[in-house]
Amino acid sequence: MATRRPARRRKRRPNAAQFEQELVALAQQGQFSEVVAACEKHRRHGPLSVLAMHVDGVALTQLERFDSAIETLRAAAKRIDAEKNAAQATAIQNDLSKSFYAAKRYGEAIEVLTRLRDQNPDEVTFARNLILVLEESGQLDAALTECQVAVKRWPDDVHLAFQLGDLQMAAESWHEAVDALSIVLKLDPDHQSARRKLVTAYRRLDDQAGVAAALRDWLQRDPDNSIVRHLLSAQESEALKVEALPARASDEYVREVFDQFAETFDEQLKSLDYAAPRLLRSMIAELGLSADGSLSILDAGCGTGLMGDLLRPFASRLVGVDLSAGMLQRAGDRGYDSLECSELVAYLNEHPDEFELIASMDTLIYFGDLAAVCLAAHQSLRGEGAPLVFTLEKWDASGGSAGYHLNPSGRYSHRVDYVRETLERCGFSEISVKESVLRKEAGKEVSGLCWVARKSGSSVRRGG
Repeated sequence: MATRRPARRRKRRPNAAQFEQELVALAQQGQFSEVVAACEKHRRHGPLSVLAMHVDGVALTQLERFDSAIETLRAAAKRIDAEKNAAQATAIQNDLSKSFYAAKRYGEAIEVLTRLRDQNPDEVTFARNLILVLEESGQLDAALTECQVAVKRWPDDVHLAFQLGDLQMAAESWHEAVDALSIVLKLDPDHQSARRKLVTAYRRLDDQAGVAAALRDWLQRDPDNSIVRHLLSAQESEALKVEALPARASDEYVREVFDQFAETFDEQLKSLDYAAPRLLRSMIAELGLSADGSLSILDAGCGTGLMGDLLRPFASRLVGVDLSAGMLQRAGDRGYDSLECSELVAYLNEHPDEFELIASMDTLIYFGDLAAVCLAAHQSLRGEGAPLVFTLEKWDASGGSAGYHLNPSGRYSHRVDYVRETLERCGFSEISVKESVLRKEAGKEVSGLCWVARKSGSSVRRGG
């Protein structure tokens, strides 16, 4: 007698509550692709609940599938309106505004946020978000008006107070920015962005006493901050004796500054009319080098690698060195054979007779005394006539015991005669210099010096 095979037990689908919990857990873990896949699978067997649609819409936004996200969240909003759940309806509308914003559909985001702000007059989040979208959409006056009203409504809200200061900076209303940012620091003395912007606002007002006072107050609050310490020394450099001036920016200062700006560095340079790539082309043309890929080249202070593509045609080996690990991460795909995170003088000293060309664009502006770096570069170059090309900011002072000056920007500028004498003393000859604009700063052109020098066979004089 044949035995009857037991029926295969059908796998039970989780109930709606379990499914929603699973979706929420996935979203909280950042597994947005898994959320969307689970929702697509679930739809084959029936419609999603409102909460599942909401989570799905948020996940689609995170995956930059904006049209699908907006369609899903709109559908969820219609369903929830019918069910009269005000709290969830507000949450869905808020996430819908975020989808519009992420998709750069600013008008629709503003429409949703205006409605949410009006419907929830005691909720500061919607006021903040509306101000943000208005500013991002270019409606600066409207954003300022909204922010001023909101600050009166919530005078102790640090985020709003900072938004107002930031908007006043964007409007170049420097006095008003100082007032707003000072309020931020009363509410939150540790607000680093407000302190940084306050220093900038005082600079734009040409209020040097205000700059110095802001930096002193900041350093008192944060005594281990290498950036503030260096900028305060730069601000007070006119009153310091030559021997009291730092001979160069500290490693900590350079590293922290450029790590902070690594993500946005290239974009910021574009806004400053950064001239280094054009200047490097001109300097290489002056050298008469052939783009035959035959040279061992060092990009000294390579940053995000903006010079890599220009140097690559001349290089059999192209090395970039920089003190900022954050900057080097951005340089990874720009043609370098190797990237080294190191202090420049130490690196040069550790690699004698290795490079046939050293290029250093807007790096030696963080050195005052150039003797150590020029001597190290001479030792690291291979063969008589090997070129060193670099840029500096120009200092127009004549005479004096120091050939360099620490500017309020935290960078150094140099006298032509000092640079030439230093290069000669360190064993360079065939020295030439041209003046050019390096970039703009605060709307003004920064005058620079483009130097070309060749390694000489003569012995290097180490003194002086």
